[in-house]
Amino acid sequence: MSANAPTRWRHLVKDQLTNATQRVERAERYVVDEDGSRAMQEVYPVIVTLATIRVWMDAPPWEEMLPPDEMRRRVQGEFPNLFAALSELDVQQVLTRPWAAVDAQPYVLEARSLLDDVSARARAWMEGK
Repeated sequence: MSANAPTRWRHLVKDQLTNATQRVERAERYVVDEDGSRAMQEVYPVIVTLATIRVWMDAPPWEEMLPPDEMRRRVQGEFPNLFAALSELDVQQVLTRPWAAVDAQPYVLEARSLLDDVSARARAWMEGK
């Protein structure tokens, strides 16, 4: 993403990162509370959001919109390891199956790591670095 992004895109990225942070924090609490299913319901959308922001940073949509199939392919290509495997499954199966907290925890940790990475990168972009 370039520092000359339109204001609305800057606000969109900031809002999406705020929402992603809130979701990851809730997911972390759900893991502590032994509710892995709810943790997964929180973090899966976060991964999609963060992967989308990564694609936007590499291919700014205000400069040229990617065709939907290409955008979908690139977003899935930005999924981190554990979520990349899940992306091959039906999302409804992933979000509605029972998850033990111990099984969901690695996904929550991976979501936190991606959030930290994308947030730092977006912060640098917003500061024009």
